[in-house]
Amino acid sequence: MRRLIITLALISCTISAKAQAPDTVDHVESEARFANPERGFYLYNNLLNLSREIGRSRAEGHTLIWGKIPLDAYREQTPLPQAVLDSLTRGFATARSSGMKVIVRASYGSRGAGGDYTSYEDPSQDVIEKHIAQLAPIFSQNADVIALFEAGFVGPWGEWHTTEIAEDNARGRAVIFHLLQHTPPERMIAVRYPYFKQQLFRTDGREYERVDAQNAYSSSPVARIAHHNDCLLASETDYGTYERGGQTRAQETAYLSGETLYTLFGGETCNPHPLNDCQRALEELSTLHASYLNSAYHPDVLEKWRDQGCYDEIERRLGARIVLEETRAVRQAERGSVLDVEVTLSNRGFAPLYNARGVEFVLRNSESGALFVFPQNADPRTWKPGQRHVLRGQLYLPENLPIGTYTLCLFLPDPSPRLRWDPRYAYRMANGDMWDAEHGLNALVSGITIR
Repeated sequence: MRRLIITLALISCTISAKAQAPDTVDHVESEARFANPERGFYLYNNLLNLSREIGRSRAEGHTLIWGKIPLDAYREQTPLPQAVLDSLTRGFATARSSGMKVIVRASYGSRGAGGDYTSYEDPSQDVIEKHIAQLAPIFSQNADVIALFEAGFVGPWGEWHTTEIAEDNARGRAVIFHLLQHTPPERMIAVRYPYFKQQLFRTDGREYERVDAQNAYSSSPVARIAHHNDCLLASETDYGTYERGGQTRAQETAYLSGETLYTLFGGETCNPHPLNDCQRALEELSTLHASYLNSAYHPDVLEKWRDQGCYDEIERRLGARIVLEETRAVRQAERGSVLDVEVTLSNRGFAPLYNARGVEFVLRNSESGALFVFPQNADPRTWKPGQRHVLRGQLYLPENLPIGTYTLCLFLPDPSPRLRWDPRYAYRMANGDMWDAEHGLNALVSGITIR
């Protein structure tokens, strides 16, 4: 039976619950690995031919599909055939029904006339931009199950190197801004090289626009461009990821560290190297605020992490890992009063959340199961890693709230109306014995009596 769900407005009020000392409930961190949306080790898949069996991978902790859109056969063809659009639409529908989200990247192949990537050439810029415009409505319709875009379209594998467009900043900038205009404004686009983003937003001389606390999450172009590295810790320059424009690796990683505190970072490893030994890997993933990595590549690096003992920690800490430390709330309150709540939490993952998400307190009636929702004016993307945060709420208890016993819960739903009450898309706290898998709620305090 569907639970009764009532949303109650957050208000400022001087009324308080009857004078009573709040109880403090201490929460215990769990070391368990579990599925949480928009983070973790992704599964590489062809988005135009996505198997309906993909949803079974959630039991293994996977919530991200790296969705390739292969356009090799249409390098000289516009518009794209309807069959391609239909296949893409089905791919997103499969991801949705499976409780997954997609990292989207389109590409036109990886081999050129010489048989390898060094001879690869892009389609014409006109073809690329027409394809992007044609795909835009499908991206818009499925924005809620898109976690992010990797820029794609240019260079072998869509990795933005080797080709004329990739090496010409003016042409590259035109394609990126075309992509920004034809993708949902609430989604970020990750580019392959930090130097390229600096060139995209160069202002004067050696200066360039950056993302910071003032412009983050604003949907402005600079705030929407993020970063990925497909040769993470694979060589002294990560196979040309760094030192492309005169800066040292240390300078560029310092730049990335500031950017990814407000955007996102992910990618894959591509070659075993001493740099990707466990200790350095953990430091790098923390510095760059990593949210996602390839679950299958490079297999030798992944095996090294297992042998050296850091794989499980990496799997737990990719993205945001929110740990509730304590909750303070009174256990008895009257209708018409305000229930004050204070929750202390910390983010022990590598990264902050990068997409918008609601923060709500919920009172769950112990007898009927009815849910009474109290939205909060809070943005969980500001819960940065390595920091403790305090969430304070005032819950106005309406006069017609049924008397009885309740459990106070914390709810971080997906903002999409289609996904809001799907528990697979709600964020789970890294604590034991708190998760309400039916509703996607984190139980904070039980036995609250409303009189």
